[in-house]
Amino acid sequence: MSDSQILYKISNDIEFLKGQMADIQRDISEINADLHRLRPGYKEKVEKILEEGVFKTYSSFDNLRREIEDV
Repeated sequence: MSDSQILYKISNDIEFLKGQMADIQRDISEINADLHRLRPGYKEKVEKILEEGVFKTYSSFDNLRREIEDV
């Protein structure tokens, strides 16, 4: 394999990796946007907790999640 063929292959590999990185960055942005989107009713639930001034304790994160989601 000649030097020019090796450089061509390296160039193609770099372009491929750049495309893959762009795809990954787009996926991360979509995931990040989804994670930071408030669920309907969540704001009202937090406001209710703040108004009451009382925080409940939960035996698990699942129980807490159910409480938040059942608004």
